[in-house]
Amino acid sequence: MTANADVPDSIVWAMTIKGSAPLDGLASAVGSNPERVQAILNRLLKEGLVERAGSSYRLSSKGKLKGRQLLAAERRRWGTQNAMAALDGFHRLDTRMKETITAWQMRDIAGEQVLNDHTDDRYDARVLGRLTELHQELKAWVSSLGASPKGIRLYLERLTRALESARSDPHFVASPTVDSYHSVWFEFHEALIQLAGRKRADEAAAGRA
Repeated sequence: MTANADVPDSIVWAMTIKGSAPLDGLASAVGSNPERVQAILNRLLKEGLVERAGSSYRLSSKGKLKGRQLLAAERRRWGTQNAMAALDGFHRLDTRMKETITAWQMRDIAGEQVLNDHTDDRYDARVLGRLTELHQELKAWVSSLGASPKGIRLYLERLTRALESARSDPHFVASPTVDSYHSVWFEFHEALIQLAGRKRADEAAAGRA
């Protein structure tokens, strides 16, 4: 799914992964502008695929079925074994991501873990350096997947934008209030889990989520 493909399906895909999201979040997720996404959401509302949830949108039961169908179609096209192998290969990167985000959120001071108050610019720069190195490895890994779903490339584009934004605004590292690197990474992982036909609860029980 990409914004250059079928945008309504891309929006359904995004909400299948996100659960619910405001207009701006969906526009960012599909790489489109809010005006275009709003027009499509209005159509999806009329079709009964989407419903309002306060200031956000979420899939209806009919929409959730459509989302499962989209994921199943991508799984068939990619191949279940390829999808499962991709998820398994992602775990090494995910472990490093968790370590990096922990380093961003916590610091070791005199042998004790304390919250990082982000007053030490040199420390934060080192962590951002680690995140940049991880991102370069992620790009190489995505390239190695070959004919993977186009939606995977869109996650990579969003991660690239988040990393660029994080250099001037630290919220874009891990804040849940923006399309931060950590937030997009979580969605990327969830998409890989669902494409592989697995469940996050099972992955978590196995120590992989």
